[in-house]
Amino acid sequence: MGKPLSKAIIFDFDGTLVDSKKTINECFQTVTKKIAPDRINYAKKILIGPPLSDTATNILGNNHQDKLDAFIRLFIKIHDSKAIFHTHPFPGVSKTLKKLYSNNIHMALATNKRKTPTIKLIEHLNWNKYFSFIECHDGESNHPNKSIMIKKIITKNSIFKNSYYLGDTVNDGVSANLNNLKFLRANYGYGLNEDWTEIKIYKSINSFVEILE
Repeated sequence: MGKPLSKAIIFDFDGTLVDSKKTINECFQTVTKKIAPDRINYAKKILIGPPLSDTATNILGNNHQDKLDAFIRLFIKIHDSKAIFHTHPFPGVSKTLKKLYSNNIHMALATNKRKTPTIKLIEHLNWNKYFSFIECHDGESNHPNKSIMIKKIITKNSIFKNSYYLGDTVNDGVSANLNNLKFLRANYGYGLNEDWTEIKIYKSINSFVEILE
């Protein structure tokens, strides 16, 4: 492994550090079959990455918005109780995070994932010590978007002002660009088929360990 790109890096979580697609898709499909079975085909095609409330709203469509709260409650119950532990890091992530930490790289998370499962999974993976800050969609700022989460991290420690943001979706790229961070695109994540034409990409990587090259 070579020398890291920067003294500070901010990461997305799902689709960047952990491969949660199968687990989350299965949860959405299970809940959809119970709450709005006529929307199951739509649930099978959703993009992993947006906040839970946004995805649930899209799955339910115009005819089932009265079931939104019930949908979210059931998803949280299923996902947080056991499905979360079927989520695994992408290849090389744990070793690379350890390497970055040993090289005194400041690391933080800015994720649309809710705080409870994020912290639960980080503890399960023994990653607690790696991240100086963890900003989630349902954090202190009342459901902030990812750009605001990144800005909050920069405010907490100015070393992140000139850092990189590694993510896998167009929204990650937009958020990095708005904060003038160098955006690293994770090609192995979930946003492969999105329209990237308006995103300023510093570098694309095909595996997590490439951030050390």
